[in-house]
Amino acid sequence: MSTRSGKNTILITGATDGIGIEFSRLYAGLKYNIIATGRNEGKLSSLKTELENKNRITVNTFAADLSKPEEIFKLKDYIDSMETKIDILINNAGSGVLGEFAETDLQKELSMISVNITALTVITKAVLKKMLINGEGKILNIASTAAFKPGPMMAVYYATKAYVLSFSQAIACENRGSGISITVLCPGPVNTKLLKESADIELRHAEYDKMADPKDIALSGMKALDKNNLVYIPGIRNKFNAMIVKIIPSKLLSDILYKSKKNLF
Repeated sequence: MSTRSGKNTILITGATDGIGIEFSRLYAGLKYNIIATGRNEGKLSSLKTELENKNRITVNTFAADLSKPEEIFKLKDYIDSMETKIDILINNAGSGVLGEFAETDLQKELSMISVNITALTVITKAVLKKMLINGEGKILNIASTAAFKPGPMMAVYYATKAYVLSFSQAIACENRGSGISITVLCPGPVNTKLLKESADIELRHAEYDKMADPKDIALSGMKALDKNNLVYIPGIRNKFNAMIVKIIPSKLLSDILYKSKKNLF
């Protein structure tokens, strides 16, 4: 099933900002009907108006704060009750927390685990079961190059992305030959609000210039889905970094990453 054919239906979490809004606009341009989820009802309403007016498609929205387990399961119930066939799922919602683990806010980290791991797991299971009944579908989980290495100063965030990578690879194996393709996208730093919200201090402007554009990452994700890639790392530099970390001793790698993170802020 090609991602280039509409009118199919795509479910996107974290659809109103960053990479998520770029996915929403790109797939709307291909005449996909959109199911958009996000925390902010106002942003969801604006997105619905924008996409429907420009593309003559149907956009359904569901407001849910995925840092709260009860709202994750409200979204699951909504998915379970849907009669619409979901052709593509993009698990894009994510959050981050910056700082040394002993000093960071525990509740923020638990909320991040809820968004990055619990919500992704629950939503994937709900949609995958529907796709298996239909015998086809595509799932794209957004991880990060953080998945390949330890992350001093963002220890829990990096660990959540390692989960997304491992989880995606495992369920891809389980569902091989089922008609369902599962892809995990592992971009490097992306210029979105996620990193800005992770810290109480600002990155230097020069660092933002080194980050990928959200639209470019969304286009990479679409390309990976088209090719049924299992793991896709956008950019030659990121591919090289993901390869080189496999041969650097873990302690040395952690020390290098720790110093580099501290120097950014």
